[in-house]
Amino acid sequence: YTSVVTTEGISGHRQRYDEIDVSGWTPYGEEFLGTKPKQWLIHPVTGEHWLMKEATFNTPRDEPEYRKGDDWAERIACGVAGILGLPVPEVELSVNYSSSRRVYGTICRSVVVKKKETLVLGHELFDEQGTFKTSGDRSWYTIDAIHRALGACQPPPGVVGCLSAWEVFVGYLLLDALIGNTDRHEDNWAVIASESGRQLAPTFDHASSLGFLLSDRAREERLLTRDRNRTPEGFADRAKTRFYCNPHPIDVVAATRMLDGRAAAEHWLNQPQGIEDLVAPIWAIPEHRMSDPARKFAERVMRRNWERLSSPSLSLG
Repeated sequence: YTSVVTTEGISGHRQRYDEIDVSGWTPYGEEFLGTKPKQWLIHPVTGEHWLMKEATFNTPRDEPEYRKGDDWAERIACGVAGILGLPVPEVELSVNYSSSRRVYGTICRSVVVKKKETLVLGHELFDEQGTFKTSGDRSWYTIDAIHRALGACQPPPGVVGCLSAWEVFVGYLLLDALIGNTDRHEDNWAVIASESGRQLAPTFDHASSLGFLLSDRAREERLLTRDRNRTPEGFADRAKTRFYCNPHPIDVVAATRMLDGRAAAEHWLNQPQGIEDLVAPIWAIPEHRMSDPARKFAERVMRRNWERLSSPSLSLG
């Protein structure tokens, strides 16, 4: 059920991420949260539950249908999170041949692994505090609100250092800023509840990043243009989050300084040796899953975000 891809790589990189054939895995149930096709599967050896997400397609008016990069974006994000030392569930590229067509996607191991554990999503925490609203201007969804919601929670197990749940969450926000993740909404983070209390869940759902939704035609144009606003760097600078007033992911990290997040942001920013470590996962995606323009575009986006995060003017440390 596993095929390891180690083909000769671009930029001298040889190692490639695994691609898992899930054609023979047993379906366990549908996942109705979110808008993308999802299916719970049972691992044929361990019996663990893994969530399979299919890569999605876009059909623009002026060019042929193309497969978006939500599969490789999620796998890259997992790799970057690991380099930062953040708790993240295991994510692998997947392929399914059991239908009439080859289906690409990802599989993610469930973050709930013990009996009597339940996942409590962010909106449920806000609902407990009486602040959650399904409509309106989203003025209730702020960094300060998350800071309060995580006040009584423990950090995920295995985190290096004496960090609080909030300080670990600052790391999640830093990951978002690095990869340009724009979808950290109230259902894309959670805590795990058990008899012993609540702890922050590992970070998950990062597919809305690194220009995943663009076509290669659009990427190639942006890679070559002299128009600063059209470049990958300009694309990175225009990212908007789901927080109130739609701030840039880097502005979200900067805002944590006012909520005891200064030292935490510095801690997570200092984990990798540098940007070369962080862009390596981009080149670990097999060539048949991610094109050369997609790699070059994603790398320039990440390098731009790293440049801004490392700028003395941001003063994260």
